[in-house]
Amino acid sequence: MKCCAVICELNPFHNGHEYIFQRAREVSGCDKLIALMSGSFVQRAVPACMSARDRADIALHCGADAVLELPVIYASASGDVFARGAIDILNTMPDITHLVMGAENDDYDLLLRIADIKSDNNTIFSNVLSSKLSSGLPFARAQTEAICDIVSDISRSEVKNVLTRPNNILAIAYATALINTKSKIVFMPVRRNDSSKFISASTLRNENLLTASSYMPGYSYEVWRKSGCSNLLDNYGLLIMYALRESSPDKIAMSPDCAEGFEYKLKELSCSCKDFNQLIDSVPTSRFTRGRIMRICLHTLLGITKEMQHGGYNFSRLIGVREDSKSLLSTFPPNILTGKRDEANIPGKMVSCFDAERRASDIWNLLALRPCDFYSRIITI
Repeated sequence: MKCCAVICELNPFHNGHEYIFQRAREVSGCDKLIALMSGSFVQRAVPACMSARDRADIALHCGADAVLELPVIYASASGDVFARGAIDILNTMPDITHLVMGAENDDYDLLLRIADIKSDNNTIFSNVLSSKLSSGLPFARAQTEAICDIVSDISRSEVKNVLTRPNNILAIAYATALINTKSKIVFMPVRRNDSSKFISASTLRNENLLTASSYMPGYSYEVWRKSGCSNLLDNYGLLIMYALRESSPDKIAMSPDCAEGFEYKLKELSCSCKDFNQLIDSVPTSRFTRGRIMRICLHTLLGITKEMQHGGYNFSRLIGVREDSKSLLSTFPPNILTGKRDEANIPGKMVSCFDAERRASDIWNLLALRPCDFYSRIITI
């Protein structure tokens, strides 16, 4: 059996996601499509707009054969860690032969060339990047300038255009992780559709519900409309402020994104600011962007540390599977958890990663005014 993987958030599931699912089957020629999806929290370090179960149910109705959960220690991480964590999980599944991702640019050779430059063993890139950082450039700009210097046979504007598009950046991160892990999985970028039927998930989340239906498959729209989860962020800030106020600077410093003594600044602001919005508006800098600060806050709330992100955790929970694809279950390795009993497969030193997953689920349901559903039965349709 040949399987194609799509790494996704589906926050919420829109026409563009359905298009990528369809194209993934076409370009890979695979028998089954497996979605590795962020769970309760997404990369922006905020609660997902719908529960993981609702989003998985939609994915199964709209083209996926099975949905696995990307652990929150990676789902809420920076792009490179997000990608490496996802690839480490997919590499354990022998039937996954292809990874398809949507990107603004589907120039396979250029994306793969940039990924190779960024790979672990490229000393030229490391040296050029160090030089750019030494000149005082912020990391993201230094990285872009270094790659442009190395890819000297292509116009600087063209390379920068690739490196400043969010989906290109993530596609390159996936390809880099595949190279670094010597993966046998085939990297297949697919150009995102620019039709008027398609808008980004971030735009869609801010869209009036009545007009949002134009950009979503019917089933996805109905589940989203009925979910009643539009006010998740209202109390999220209160939980973050409490977590920061009750945490010591040493605990805040354990976040993977914290550095340079920033924990003291964040601790001070948590006590002097009246709410989370005021705090988050007070501190963004070229080194500590809004996204990075949001991740530090969420990691403090969930107890996610540097060691957890870099400890080799490659376990993933099965959220749902189509009835006609249950044969997939017999192909899953022991690190794919299909029930509570499988928790015994997790090594003791990695249990903290699984505990963070459970905390994330409990907090999401608390924000959504719902009972705990972490141990609900696997969805089948």
